[in-house]
Amino acid sequence: MLSTSGDTDGSPRPRRVLPGRAGTVARLAADATSARTPPLLLVTGPGGIGRSALLAAVRETLTERGVRVLDLRLARNERDRHHALAARLAAELGTLHRTEDGRRPAHTAPVAPQPEAGRDLTAALRSAVASGETLVVLIDDLQWADTASRGTLLARIRSLTGGPVTFVCGYRTTPGGTARDRAALDRLRAAGLVRVVPLRPLCSAEVDTLVAHEVRARPSAALAARLRRDCRGVPAAVLAAVAGYRREGALRVLQRHACLTSPERPPAVPDDLPLVEHLRHLGDRPWSVAKALAVLHPLGPPAVGLIARALETDEEEVREQLELLRAEGVLWCAGGRWRFRLPLLGYALAGCLGQFERRRLSQLAVTAVWAGEAVADDHVLAEHLVTAGRFVDSRRAAGELVTRGRAALLHDGHHAVRWLRAALDLTTEPEQRAAALLLHATACCIHLRHAEAMESAWTVLSRYTGLVTSEDLFDMEAIWVVSAAGVSDTTALAALAEERWRTLPGGEGHRIVARCLALCHLERWREAVDHLTATREIWSRENDLVAAVGQVVSETGAALLGRTAALDRSVDDPTRYPLWHRGGRHRFQRLTSLARVLMQFNELDRAEALLAGHHLPSGYRPIPDRVVADSHAGHWDRALDLARTALAADTWVGELTSHTMASRELSTILAARGRLTEARAVIEQAKSVHSLLLHLLAVPESEWEQILGGRERSLQVITEALALAGERGLVVGTDELWLRRAEAELVTGDPAAARRSVAEVIRVAELTGTSRAQLCRHIGVAMMEGDRTASAEAVRLARRRNQPLELADTLQTVVRLGQADPALLREAYGLYGDLDALMRKAQLRNLMREQNISVPDRSATTSENERLLAVLVTEGLTNREMSIALGCSEKSVESRLTRLFKRAGYRSRVELASAILTGDYPVGRPG
Repeated sequence: MLSTSGDTDGSPRPRRVLPGRAGTVARLAADATSARTPPLLLVTGPGGIGRSALLAAVRETLTERGVRVLDLRLARNERDRHHALAARLAAELGTLHRTEDGRRPAHTAPVAPQPEAGRDLTAALRSAVASGETLVVLIDDLQWADTASRGTLLARIRSLTGGPVTFVCGYRTTPGGTARDRAALDRLRAAGLVRVVPLRPLCSAEVDTLVAHEVRARPSAALAARLRRDCRGVPAAVLAAVAGYRREGALRVLQRHACLTSPERPPAVPDDLPLVEHLRHLGDRPWSVAKALAVLHPLGPPAVGLIARALETDEEEVREQLELLRAEGVLWCAGGRWRFRLPLLGYALAGCLGQFERRRLSQLAVTAVWAGEAVADDHVLAEHLVTAGRFVDSRRAAGELVTRGRAALLHDGHHAVRWLRAALDLTTEPEQRAAALLLHATACCIHLRHAEAMESAWTVLSRYTGLVTSEDLFDMEAIWVVSAAGVSDTTALAALAEERWRTLPGGEGHRIVARCLALCHLERWREAVDHLTATREIWSRENDLVAAVGQVVSETGAALLGRTAALDRSVDDPTRYPLWHRGGRHRFQRLTSLARVLMQFNELDRAEALLAGHHLPSGYRPIPDRVVADSHAGHWDRALDLARTALAADTWVGELTSHTMASRELSTILAARGRLTEARAVIEQAKSVHSLLLHLLAVPESEWEQILGGRERSLQVITEALALAGERGLVVGTDELWLRRAEAELVTGDPAAARRSVAEVIRVAELTGTSRAQLCRHIGVAMMEGDRTASAEAVRLARRRNQPLELADTLQTVVRLGQADPALLREAYGLYGDLDALMRKAQLRNLMREQNISVPDRSATTSENERLLAVLVTEGLTNREMSIALGCSEKSVESRLTRLFKRAGYRSRVELASAILTGDYPVGRPG
C-alpha cells in the first residue's frame, strides 16, 4: 500500500491518540529533517507494538510542517518478488519529482519488479539528493522487503549521509531476530548509517489512557488489571481485547468508568487480529499446533504429547512447530512448559477452534489427568470438564464438578456457579442432581445471583423434597425467600407471609421461620420478632439450621428495633450458634450477618474486630458489605471501584439492608467529591429497588439538597425518614437523623423543637448503647447546652472510632459551635484532602476564612477549585447552582469558568466533559 500524507481525497486522517509515544514522534520528526541524523531511522518492535501508528503520526507531523513525505507500506507477498520494493520505490520517487504537490496521480498503475530496479532506484535517489529539497521516505513493515531490494536499499543509503533524503522505516522484530539481520544492523550502526528506535510496551498509566480514549471512560481497576495481565502493554492487543469485551456486551460504562460485567471471563478476541493473521500465514501445521496449545498449555510438558495425539502426528513434529513459533516470538518455554508471550493471543487462538475441536482437546486433557499422565490444578481440570461435557464419563465429571464447586463456594463465586451449572447439565440421576441443585442455589445466593438461586431452590422444593434432608429443605426455603426479595418479588413474599407459609414442606418450625424471614423482607419487623418470640419453643427445637436462622432473624430484627442485648451477646461470643461447629459457609454466614448489623449501626471497629478475631478474610464478604466497610474506613477509591464492579455484574442488589447501606455510602462519597447528579441517581436507584431500611438514605439525600440550597427540602427529607422509621418501629440510624433535624431546627429559629430532637438523640443512645449514638449524643448536648466538655468528648470518641469523614465532620462541627480551637480545622482539611473530598474541602475553606485560619498550599487550592468546577460542569449544574454549592456569586462562577476554559484550552462545556471522560482533564486525585 502506497500513499502520501492525507487520504487520497486530500482530507486529513483522524489522529489516533498514542499514549507514551508523543516524545518519540517528536524526536523522529525532528531527526528525519536534521542533517546530523543517520539516513536510516529504524523503528523496531514486536507485532502490535504500534509501529504503523507511530509512522502515521510522524507523517502527519511532517506534513503539517510542509515537509515532503513519501509513504509506502509493504505487503507480506512482496518478500517473494525479486526487486519488488526497489521497483516501487524508484517509480514513486520518479512520480514525486514529476508532480508539483508531491502527490501520486490518482490512477498510477502498480509497478512490476524489473531487473533494472536497482539501477533505477540509484538514479532516483541521486535525483532526490540533487534537488536539495528535504524528503522523508516512510516504509512500514520493512521486514517484508525482498532480499534483493533490501540489499540494494541498504547499499544506496550509504551515499545519503548528511543529505536531504532520510528513510524512516518500521520493522517487526522477533525476540532473537535472524543472524543475518543482526549482522546487517551492526554494520550499519558501526558506519553511523542507522539509528534504531525500539518501541517499548506501554506502562499501566498509558494503557489506561489508550482505553479511556477508545471507550470514552476510564478503565476500572479490575479491567485495568486484566488488560495488564493479558496484553503486556502491547497497544494492538489492548484495543483488540477492549473490542472483544464490547462485542459480547461484557463492558459497561458506569460513573465514567469502563467496567467488566464478569472480570473472570476472557474477551472474545476477533480472529482477524493481526497477530492471529501472522500465525495463519506461517502454515497449517504451526497454526494447528498453536491452536491446540492455547487449550492444553496449562498441563505443562504433557501438552506436547497430547497435541501430537490430537493432530495425529508425532511429538518431534510438534516440537519442531513449537520451536518455529518460539523463533517467531509467539511462545516461550521454561522447564518444558510452553507459554504464549502474549496471553491474549492464547485466548484468540482458542476462539478460533470449532466446538468439536475444543471438546476433543478438553477430552484428551481430562483423560490424561484421570489416567495419571498429566497433572492439573482444580481450576484447570474443572474448566476442561465443563468444555468436554459428555465427551467424558458424565457421572464422574458431574461428581468432580460438584466437589470443586463446593470448594470454591465462598472465594470464587463466578467459577463455583459455572461448575455447578455444568454439573447439572451433565447428570440426570435424581440423587446427584438434587445434590448439585442444593449447592448451585447456595452458591448463587451467596454471590447475589438471585434469579438463578430462586430457580434452583424452587426446583428442589417442587421436585426433590423426598431426596434431601430436612435441613436442606429449609435451606432452600430460606434461599428462595432471600432471592425473591433480591429480585423484588414482593407479591411472592406477601403471599408467603400471609397464607402460603402454611403449605411449605417440612415441620412447623420450618414454616414459622420462613414466614418471619418473609415478614422481615417486607419490613414488618415487629410482627416478625414478636412471632418468633412467641413460638421460640417450636422453632428452636426443629433442627440446627432452623434454629440458627431463627436466631439470626430474631437477633437482627430486635436490634433494628432498638433491642440490642441479644445482638451484643452474640457479637461477644458468636460461637453461641447451632451451626458454628460445622464451619465452612455456616460460620461465614454467621460472622457476616453479625458484622452487617454492626455496620448498620455504624460500628466499624466492632465489625472489623469480630471478623479479624475469627480469621474471616475481608475478600469473602459480599461486595456491598465491603463497600460500606471501605467507605467508613476512608478507602473511598476502593469502595467506588467495588461498587462499580458489582453494578456492572448485576450483583449490586445483595442482602437488601446491605444494598441500602452501600447505596448510602456510595452517594455520600460522590456528593463529597462534587458529583451531585450521580449521588442523586444512586439514591433514586436504591429507592426503585425493593430495599430495606430506606430511612437511612435520608442522610446523603438531605446533604446534597442542602448543598444546592434546598434547606427546606433537606429538613423535609429528614422528617419524612423519621416518620417512616417510626411507622415501622425502627431505631437503627435514627440517632443521626434526629441530630440533623435538631441542627436544621436551630438554623430555622426553633430552639424548642431542636431541644426535643436532641432529647430523642439521647433516648436512642441510651437504648442502643452504640458508640455512634453516643457521638451523636455528645454533639447534640454541646449544640443545645454550649457544653465544651461534651464537644471535647465528641472529638475524643470520633478519634477512637477512626473513621476519617466522621472525624473531619466532628472537628468542623465543634469549631462551628464555637466550642473548640479553630486550629482543628486544619486537621479536618487534611482529612478531607486524604479522601479527595473536593466539595467538603471547598465548603470548609469558607469556614476557615470566617475563623481566620489560613488555608495551606494556595497553589493546590487553585488546582482543586478548578477540578471541582470541572466536575460540577460535567454534572450538568447551572451557574446558579454552582454558585450556591461553592458559596459565591454567579459572576464569580462565570469568571472562574472563563479562566478554566482559557487555561485548559477548551471552548465549551461539552469539550470539557469529553476531556474528563477520556482522562485528558483529570478530576480525580492527582497521580
